[in-house]
Amino acid sequence: GYQKDPALWRGWMADQALYAKSDGALSEQQAADRRAYEASRTAEQKAAFDRMLSNTMDLWYAHSAITVVLLTQLPDELPAGFDPSRTYDSRGWTTFERCSAELAKLSSLQSARWSLVIDVSDEGGGAERRLPTTPQRMAKLLAACRFTNGADSATVLALYEK
Repeated sequence: GYQKDPALWRGWMADQALYAKSDGALSEQQAADRRAYEASRTAEQKAAFDRMLSNTMDLWYAHSAITVVLLTQLPDELPAGFDPSRTYDSRGWTTFERCSAELAKLSSLQSARWSLVIDVSDEGGGAERRLPTTPQRMAKLLAACRFTNGADSATVLALYEK
């Protein structure tokens, strides 16, 4: 819920440093595009999104009884304009999702006998489990990742540290 309008997204917005600049440092068109994109959520929607983000987002992936499904490979056919360099491991939110899922989960839910972290890109349906990531390591991983909204990097790290 309450995602910003993807139709208002422009490719230049993926450049975190550029997106973070003041309106005066952007072209008039870029500043107008960013304002429209940011305003595409009502104040009520933004408040609901912020509550969800700060109160539940970490639980969606880290809770020990929730199965997490990963899609780590891009499909063979991508939509026009999609940047194929934005792989699963190069994106900030997906890095958070995977590392959170690997924090506290057993390899399978004993009563149901299924894996709690599933990679649908893997022929066997499993996901290679890595060692849990420390907050310090997560900061390094996120520094190398790309975020659609550059401001999300600090938010994601704070959620992970929680």
